[in-house]
Amino acid sequence: MRTGLLTLLAGILILIMVAAPLAQTTIAQEPTATIAPTVTPTLDPDLPANYRVEKVLDAAFPIALDWTPDGRMFYTERYSGRLRVVNTDGTLQADPVWTFPISTEGERGLLGLAVSPDYDETGYIYVYYTRVPGGGYNVPVNRIVRITESDGAGADPIVMLDVPLTTDNLWHQGGNIHFGPDGMLYLAIGEYYIPANAQNVDTIPGGINRFEVQGDTLAPAPDNPFPNSTTFAYGLRNPFDFDFDTFSSERFQLIGTDNGPDCDDELNIMVVGGNYGWRPGYPCDAANPQNPNDYLYPVWYTNPTEAPTGVAVYKDGQIPQWNGQVFFCMWLTGKMRRAILDETRTQVTGVREVDLQGNACQIEAEMGPNGALYFTNQTGIYRIVGQ
Repeated sequence: MRTGLLTLLAGILILIMVAAPLAQTTIAQEPTATIAPTVTPTLDPDLPANYRVEKVLDAAFPIALDWTPDGRMFYTERYSGRLRVVNTDGTLQADPVWTFPISTEGERGLLGLAVSPDYDETGYIYVYYTRVPGGGYNVPVNRIVRITESDGAGADPIVMLDVPLTTDNLWHQGGNIHFGPDGMLYLAIGEYYIPANAQNVDTIPGGINRFEVQGDTLAPAPDNPFPNSTTFAYGLRNPFDFDFDTFSSERFQLIGTDNGPDCDDELNIMVVGGNYGWRPGYPCDAANPQNPNDYLYPVWYTNPTEAPTGVAVYKDGQIPQWNGQVFFCMWLTGKMRRAILDETRTQVTGVREVDLQGNACQIEAEMGPNGALYFTNQTGIYRIVGQ
């Protein structure tokens, strides 16, 4: 059973759920992947850490970040539709890599980004965005497109997935894409303002989806938990981001954020086939779980809501005191928090606010290849480095 834990963080009442080991609702085998941590996670939440926050560059509403093996940083601009690249010397390439025809109302825009694991051989970069009506659709479409990049220029866009909007609603379309350690492409996507979608494993909106890349198409990964379904985990309202917990040796799990209505913003440990409880008539029961046998409850939640966004598991970083801890950002307050997990990687033992030295994290959090922790807000890209 889970118990509620009250703590006061920076003047805002935060309710932290310290969870017993999560009930496993897997109905298929665990994904096959090599996930071995390179360092031991740090369990002490209060070890002193020396660091500084650096501004990388000014940017126009940067959403997602990823790096090619040669160390160049790519990012998406939500409102312009431009995929941009920062060279290894820190300069921003003047011309965008590619510009996508986007719809920007509500939560739409140029959102997710993932460099292919075989980039060195193919030059492939995947982008998730909301396309304006057209191209065979009379409604906006949330779409994954693959482009081929070389020397800072994109070419040969291939549509890999279309998820047409089923209503005129502008909300619950947040999401991101990442390749996992198993080589599969994962997509987090909101439930399109239809709570029932979150409980339907045969729909893409409302969960974490897992795809196998098959040539120029995406298909349900063959060992997904539900037959002929892309669903990896479900019961989510508006999940903005997730990361892979490579410190968990017992099971394959993700750690992700989800936005509640006027209650229960969440940090979840997401396991194969897990149902995280968003549904019609949701009772705001993170503090007092009403259906612990049916749903998996968050390991941390907050009331009032602050809209959690980007999340990153700290690994291979410059600050060893943070190894294995989970960093996540808040849209409404600009705060960054770090959650400390126990040895089993199933419970949060503490949450601390990160001093961003006068800056705000509203959107993305991502570990860079240089061991720095990157984050973004509406006007810039920043990183936390050891000193």
